[in-house]
Amino acid sequence: MTLPSPRLDDLTWADLMAAVRRAIPAESAGTWTLHAPADPGVTLLELFAYLLEQRLFWLDQVPDALVVAVLALLGLDPPRPAVPASTVLALGAEQDGVAVPLVPAGTVLTRDQAARVRFTTDDEVAVFPLDGELTLWTDRDRTANLLAGRGVALLGADGGPAQARIGLPLVPGHAAPGWLTLLVELDVADVAPSWSPRAVDAGPPAELTWSWFRPGTDRAGGFASVADGTGGLRRSGVVRLLPPPDWRTEDLGLLVSTPAATFAAPPVLVSLAPNVSAARHQEPRTVTGTELSEQLYAWLKLPGQRLVLPEAAGRLLDATLVLGDEPWRTVPDFTFGSSRDRTHLLDREDGALVFGDGLTARIPVSAPADVQVTYTLGGGLEGNGGLTANWVPVGDVAGTVRAANLVRAADGAEPETVAQARDRAGGALNEVTRAVTEQDYVTLATTTPGVAVGRAYAAVGEHPGFPCVPVPGAVTVHVLPAVTRDPARPDFVPAPNPDPGLLCAVAERLDRARLITTEVFVRAPAYRPVRLRVDLAGDPADRARVAATVSEALRRYLDPLTGGDLATGWPFGDPLAPSALLRAAQTALGDLASVSAVAVALDGAAPGEHCQDVALAPGELPALREVRVAVVAAVEPGEGLS
Repeated sequence: MTLPSPRLDDLTWADLMAAVRRAIPAESAGTWTLHAPADPGVTLLELFAYLLEQRLFWLDQVPDALVVAVLALLGLDPPRPAVPASTVLALGAEQDGVAVPLVPAGTVLTRDQAARVRFTTDDEVAVFPLDGELTLWTDRDRTANLLAGRGVALLGADGGPAQARIGLPLVPGHAAPGWLTLLVELDVADVAPSWSPRAVDAGPPAELTWSWFRPGTDRAGGFASVADGTGGLRRSGVVRLLPPPDWRTEDLGLLVSTPAATFAAPPVLVSLAPNVSAARHQEPRTVTGTELSEQLYAWLKLPGQRLVLPEAAGRLLDATLVLGDEPWRTVPDFTFGSSRDRTHLLDREDGALVFGDGLTARIPVSAPADVQVTYTLGGGLEGNGGLTANWVPVGDVAGTVRAANLVRAADGAEPETVAQARDRAGGALNEVTRAVTEQDYVTLATTTPGVAVGRAYAAVGEHPGFPCVPVPGAVTVHVLPAVTRDPARPDFVPAPNPDPGLLCAVAERLDRARLITTEVFVRAPAYRPVRLRVDLAGDPADRARVAATVSEALRRYLDPLTGGDLATGWPFGDPLAPSALLRAAQTALGDLASVSAVAVALDGAAPGEHCQDVALAPGELPALREVRVAVVAAVEPGEGLS
């Protein structure tokens, strides 16, 4: 939905004249009898109608400043600025054989020979020399799968202890001058990586510990500090590890472990790379009043002064101005300002700071020696790009540094126009922000940022403390994580449960959105083990194929995320009807065999009568444990009749 342009009035000159002519007899008590254009009074009315029509036209021209002010009144963001693209750079250096180069945070690199597209690193990186490939051990050596690009299930999802060992190909004989960094890229489709501007922090799915060891010895220990950008292996990210003072590159083994692998599904590792840093399409600059003296000396005490910054045209992201000891701040507009406010606007197209009129923002007056501007260049679509290995530093960097981006530079965007902001505001009118109805709870749960929620079910009146009676004002929301449904993948889980971090993230969001006096509980679904017996009539030629087809079809039909008649997941609490299961099995078999009956049993019991539906409680889902296929004698039509 878009927000339509308001029409404050659409009267034309002809409409105005028609209306006023109809009012003349009554208003003049019948004394005004000539209503033709030749009458001087009618001529005046025509003139006034002409002037009023012009005013109405102006009234309908909504200026951009008014749109921005209305967005602020609605609590919505003003037109959003440009967004810098982001990527991950792997850094390398020519070693002198003695020291490990330390590339500081804020290092600027470029892939463009004209040096216009520049990226700045987020973190400090100690560039260790490498000799060989990384190795990976889980239950066995998984290095070949990792190097071939095949996903490796790094840890389990059974709630038990788990660990994985990573071997780093570092050249021995070096100490660590700074952080050891590692790109951990996971196969996660629904959660933005840590370097993306869309990334949202959420609670970790499991408690992880990163430590080091020296292979072949008992030397091992922990790191002085750990910055886990993966959020506990919830998303792709950069892991930064600060080794202790006595650590050497001989201690090149990493151990990631957890006492309880409470993941919704095993995290699948796609790639690993050391010596990395996230980088963004932005470059910090600082300019003093001396460099801007020509403009500053031309300043007058007049409204609308502008300060054009060097090389900022079309690239200005943000800026901070200091006049004397007084900092000025950037605002989207001057609508709600006062004459005392030290504020300015950003003109990205011209690369300039725009100042106020003395009424809604202060007019700047200062000597060049008192001026300093810190600003950032970058953002926009030009930062997006593919994988390249020709990155070089801009300016002086210790040693000879080279770099390659390991992931595509993405998510760069141009600044939002006022028209686009209006469209966004129109869409925001349909967004659910308060939990009032049952569907509101479902919508808010499934759209929780930072976690991948596949389905949700809101049970109104369900209270965990009073399971037998409905409790007014209580709502229990059962959530399912979004995980793969391909049985061939290493992270497939038949009956997925949400991890603790996901439950906390959903609970926090619903708690902010709930109505006062409402109690909200977020829980995993309750799975009921299901056993099925499928009776086939006749004698199928390939019993093994038939049994496998039936089992696969019923597994898909009862799947918690993709099952049911609508393929959106088995409905919470729906009974298991043998007739529906028979239809699903027969549809999958086609002409291979004929299904005569399906019987259902819960909780490990033997399947009962095939004509009885088996009920599930609200919030429960079936978990198919076994499908037994039996071949029975075909019943001929009319058989058994006397």
